[in-house]
Amino acid sequence: MKNVVLTVLAALCAAGAYADDEWVSVGGAAPVAPAASTQTIDSSSRAVVQTPAQASSPLNNSPASSDLVSELYLQVEQMQAEIATLRGQLEEQTHQLKRMKQEQQERYLDLDRRVSSLYSSPAAASTPATSTPASEPQQPQLSATEAYKQAQKLMYEKKYSEANQAYETFAEQYPDDALAVNAVYWSGEIYLLQGDLDKALSRFRTVVDDHPDHLKVPDAMYKTGYTLGRQGKTEEAKTWMKKVVAQYEGKADTVVRLAKNYLQSH
Repeated sequence: MKNVVLTVLAALCAAGAYADDEWVSVGGAAPVAPAASTQTIDSSSRAVVQTPAQASSPLNNSPASSDLVSELYLQVEQMQAEIATLRGQLEEQTHQLKRMKQEQQERYLDLDRRVSSLYSSPAAASTPATSTPASEPQQPQLSATEAYKQAQKLMYEKKYSEANQAYETFAEQYPDDALAVNAVYWSGEIYLLQGDLDKALSRFRTVVDDHPDHLKVPDAMYKTGYTLGRQGKTEEAKTWMKKVVAQYEGKADTVVRLAKNYLQSH
């Protein structure tokens, strides 16, 4: 019995020693591990990190930005000056073009008369223009050149009715003039433009039948065929186109090409 009691007491003593090492008694403070060496950080000594946006702020590059604006401004000024110069050149060229067009009209009139005179008989070419009898009260008579030029001017201005009347008057007053056949042809062109196919055909046939050696005959033959085609007479039109190709191949290339195109499309 004594041995049992001693054994129990020994066990209790061992348990008490173990509690002192590992357990914390109720209400006791937990042991705190020694802290590492502390270092006080002064907030004022913290480095300021500059962001990319702050680095590239326009305020930092104000001189360069000002130079760029100045350069762009000068470029705009230079472009405006160049545009003004181009406008001036355009106006000048437009004026020159109008003057050249007028001179070309004058040269065409002279050339048209000269070439037409080659196809007229010497007697007809030398016959003076018929004058209006003095007994008939009329305004001063225009010369043949002025009358033809006036008819052309009216046609260029698209005053077709007045131009047609001027051409027909010219052909009546100056039947022996070198430009009389040209006037008849252009009268036919205006009738064709206005849709009066019968009168147009009559004018073209007059050129072909009455003046077979005239310079305008190839054009008149083509327009005869074209007008017949407009009237629905396709076979007759094709016959005239074939005549144009057969008679004027290598002589009047433009008209021949038009006739061939007509034959290919009909």
